[in-house]
Amino acid sequence: MSHVHFRRALTATVAASLGLSLASTAQAQQAPKTFSISNFTDFHGHIAQVSDSTGVKEPGAAVLSAMVSHVNEGQEYLLTSSGDNVGGSAFTSAVLQDEPTLAVLNKMGVTASAVGNHEFDKGYADLTDRIQSHSSFDYLGANVSGGTPPLAPYVVKEVGGVRVAFIGSVTATTKDKVSPTGIDGIEFGDPVAATNAVADQITAEKTADVVIALYHEGISDPSVFNDNVDAVFAGDTHETKSQVIKRADGSAFAVAQAGEYGKQLADMDFTFDPETGDVIDIAPKVYTTDEMMAAVGATPDLAVQALVDQAKLDSDAAGATTVATASSSFYRGANEDNVASSGSNRGVESTLSNALAQAAKAGINANTSAHADLGVMNAGGVRADLEAGAVTYQEAFAVQPFGNEITYTTLTGQDIIDAIEQQWKDPTLSRPVLALGWSDNFSYTYNPDAPQGERFLAGAIDGEPLDPAKSYVVAGSTFLLDGGDGFAALANGTEKPNTGLMDVDVFTGYLAAYPALAPRGGQSAVGVKLDGELAPGASVTFDLSSLIYTVGDVAQQVTVSVGDAIATADIVHDLGAANYGEAGTAQVALTLPSTLSDADVLTVTTDAGTRVEVPVSALGAVTGADNAPSAPNASSGSSTGLGVFALLAAVASLIGAFFTPALMPMLEQLRAQLGV
Repeated sequence: MSHVHFRRALTATVAASLGLSLASTAQAQQAPKTFSISNFTDFHGHIAQVSDSTGVKEPGAAVLSAMVSHVNEGQEYLLTSSGDNVGGSAFTSAVLQDEPTLAVLNKMGVTASAVGNHEFDKGYADLTDRIQSHSSFDYLGANVSGGTPPLAPYVVKEVGGVRVAFIGSVTATTKDKVSPTGIDGIEFGDPVAATNAVADQITAEKTADVVIALYHEGISDPSVFNDNVDAVFAGDTHETKSQVIKRADGSAFAVAQAGEYGKQLADMDFTFDPETGDVIDIAPKVYTTDEMMAAVGATPDLAVQALVDQAKLDSDAAGATTVATASSSFYRGANEDNVASSGSNRGVESTLSNALAQAAKAGINANTSAHADLGVMNAGGVRADLEAGAVTYQEAFAVQPFGNEITYTTLTGQDIIDAIEQQWKDPTLSRPVLALGWSDNFSYTYNPDAPQGERFLAGAIDGEPLDPAKSYVVAGSTFLLDGGDGFAALANGTEKPNTGLMDVDVFTGYLAAYPALAPRGGQSAVGVKLDGELAPGASVTFDLSSLIYTVGDVAQQVTVSVGDAIATADIVHDLGAANYGEAGTAQVALTLPSTLSDADVLTVTTDAGTRVEVPVSALGAVTGADNAPSAPNASSGSSTGLGVFALLAAVASLIGAFFTPALMPMLEQLRAQLGV
């Protein structure tokens, strides 16, 4: 604590009363004490090591535990967490209700943990009755109130002869990140204010020598913490941070944040002066996965590894459990019209991508306080088809094997349009198009031959035109909404909350909720090109594309209409160029109505359920039509109106004795009504 400790005055008083010499006083003074606090955050059940062709991406719990011992060799230390230990977890832990992670954390010797928002994923009762009861350490929530039993705001532990208080707090946005039903009556206050208040209390009551905040929130301004907080281990934002600040009185203050998934380990070495009660030095460091693997990769904690190995066996067995039943098959895009080719074309719309987008939208609306207007999914995130019948957890996981969290953000209509344009990549690439899947309530039209950035024609959400200036809440994976796969426009939105909703759980929950779910019958996107002049009564041809799905589509006919003009044509089941999205084409000849104007709308439908609309004006300028708003009696009413006005004037002249200036306003009003 950055204050003059009461023991300074006590030492002086005792020395004076006993008449000790200066030499004996010096000998009685206590030397500074050192200790270490290690911390990880946002672990999310990533207990198993993860590698790919480039090396180890996540060290796993056994290496993380060994690293804690390694960096603290020869000194006393405590291990802590800043929350989100469980929830939104990796498959090995998630399928077993995170029980392996709780056992691993106990074995690692965690001393204290802040509650994270994910600890509330299944409700407050689950946190207190299951998570806390299975943990050998305290979950702390200084800014959480209204629950029974209440969460402890802090805990005091002794290390290296120093009493250290750990204050836990969680982001105030937790109420928006988890299902409201599970936290009914629970309040999440300001975590900074709560931390500072508890630190003041601890200082006033002299219950600890050092105060450390386990703070499940990101830190942009460390100065918000008062002088009674000596250090902060942050979390929630999955960032990495390490910083030391010297306060005005010379005492040290530090902040650190250890990223996510155990890929980083934060450690602070403290030097505490028992004479002054001050922390006189803090040395923070955040270790990376590469540093951990180099130091202890060959010598993991075997006791922890045994728990992880057992969890792998148990999760494989649990993964064979049926979690839902699909009444229909859902496929990815293909370059050939057969199931064997499914997944070969990421540039085309697919029934599975659309279903996952719809599931994301439904998952956010069912499990958070937000209301998503639409959902979106990237084709590259869909790695296996879903066949009709019983669906096991492993099969569902194979569809989306990356373990992404489903979240939401607010985007403008222009952002959505820009994201649509960003589907078309460099044409020299092996994948020149990366198609987006959309929830069932969204559709749009485009011109496939238009220049880059100019293909979008028109779109609609829930039947209403997509407004570039309007804001929309969009649900999807953290990967995609962070701009993944080159969709930079999707990263333009508001801050994306950590909802704790894993993609596989959202999808299986959606399948379970809708056992009769069938693939979206129609396309969300249709290509439209015009051959001919937009003029009243003119004969034109509409070249249409993207009318079918690439695997098993049943659409046979397409119909176009403008006003009362309507025409139908057969769909050519040609999948088009490989890795593009123009599967299913048709040429439809239509004689435009004689009343054609810019206000008319082209409607395209198929017998499989596609329905899109595009204003005629988006296809080009209408020629030979009067598109100006018609005035009342515009053609013949003008002369008639003048005649009426002349008649009235004549009548007024005949009754000149009665015609006074007072009649003029009435006459002008009548003239205005007649449009003359």
